[in-house]
Formats: sequence, C-alpha cells, structure tokens
Amino acid sequence: MYIQLGEPEFDRTTPVPLYHQLKEWFAVRIASGELAPGAQLPTELELCERFGLSRGVVRQALSELRYDGLVERHRGRGTYVSVPKTAEGLISGLRGLADDALLRGQKVESTVLVLREVPAAESIARLLGLSPGDSVVELERVRRLDGEPHVLVMTYLPAALVPALVERDLGGTESLYRILREEYGLVIVSSRRRVEATVAGSREARLLEIDRGAPLLVLRSVGYTIGGRPFDYFIAYHRGDRSAFEAVLASPLGAAARFERVPLVEEGPGL
Repeated sequence: MYIQLGEPEFDRTTPVPLYHQLKEWFAVRIASGELAPGAQLPTELELCERFGLSRGVVRQALSELRYDGLVERHRGRGTYVSVPKTAEGLISGLRGLADDALLRGQKVESTVLVLREVPAAESIARLLGLSPGDSVVELERVRRLDGEPHVLVMTYLPAALVPALVERDLGGTESLYRILREEYGLVIVSSRRRVEATVAGSREARLLEIDRGAPLLVLRSVGYTIGGRPFDYFIAYHRGDRSAFEAVLASPLGAAARFERVPLVEEGPGL
C-alpha cells in the first residue's frame, strides 16, 4: 500500500528549482517520521499527476533522495523510504557481531548452514599459521538482526584448538566468541580486518533475501589470541542496504596532558 501524502506548496517564482523543493518536502517528512522507514512511495507518474510536475522534475528529486540515502529503489517493485543502516563497530573494536548488537539493544539469531571439520586449503592454512591439510572447523551461518537476514559469514578455526566444537549447537542466539572465550580459553586480543565492496550473487541473494546484484560489504578478519597466535579467520557478507562500518580514531595529541611541547618524532641525541 502506498503512503498517504499531503499537498506540498511549490513556489514557482523562486529561483529554487522545483526538484529541490520536492526533494526537501520529502526529506522533512522522512526526518520527522511522518514517512516511516520501509514505506513505499507512489510511482513517478503518480507523483507527476498528483503534484502537477514534469517527469524530469520528479525523477531528479527522487534521484537526489537516493543519493542522500533517504530512499531506495528496488527494480520492479518501486521506491521505498530507506531503513536506517546499522552502524557497526567491527572495524574499530574486537567485539563479535553478537556483542556489538547487544550494545545496541538488538537481538542476534543464527542459522547454521555448515559445521564440519575439513582439511585446510592452502590459503586458509597460511592465514591460520597451519600446514596445508591440517584440520580446521568450517562454520557457515546466516545471522539475523531483529529477525531480518543481515550477514552471511564463513568462519575457520584450527580444529586442534576447539575439540568437539562441531558437536555443538551454534544456532539460535548462541555466541561463538562466548564459547571460544569461556570454554576454550581463546580470547581475541588483536585482529587484522579489511572491508571491501561487492555485489550479491544468486546464493548470497537467496540467503540474505535481497536482489541479485545488490550491494554487499565484505569484512575479512584474522583474529589473534595471547602470544599472537592466529585462531580465527572469517569472511562476512553484510547487506549493503542495512550496514555501515564506523571507526573511532584518536590522535596522539589527545593523550597529551600538556600542550606546551608535543614531539612529532622520536627525539635522539643532538635533536
């Protein structure tokens, strides 16, 4: 069902373009909550007829709303008010998705697709400090935030460090990092993480309930435990329409107690 719209007043004497007036009219109502996230907008033709505007004006306004992230277009289905993206701290912190979501008051549930021991491929073995062919636990899950598919993640762990993990039920609300921390004594003390952009293939689209070709953010991570030993490698495909990664950066100047003199390089003899 389309949202019910009021009647905007367009000033055709002002130098402000009509498309900008229409865009701002929508933006104000989205910001106020009058147009709720997920609500479907009328078609371009319906907006033209209702507001007495040309197709070009309406198209430009909707294009700029999409550019600002306020609406999103789904091919064959129409234009919708965007659902706010979840800002995740998985780049700047060492928390897992479950811990990160808990801090935001969200509920995480997992569906296990794969849980088995397999010989490590050469690339996986290298990342985990193993020899090719050593056993690793392979765990693939679809993880939901508040009931909506959010991320498809494949995790690899050295099997020798997590005996009998393949016998566990890792679905539902269970946290893998909690099990690793509390039952195996594997605490993540550092990690190397990288984010890339890609698009959903047919499998990712089906599992995450999105269109094929929809944007994804791919997070790759190697986690290290005490002593700098790698114990966890994962590849996580996050929905681009629901995810945003944020990092908190601090300058060394922020830790200075006094500002009279802050060396910018390490000082040696004669400096």
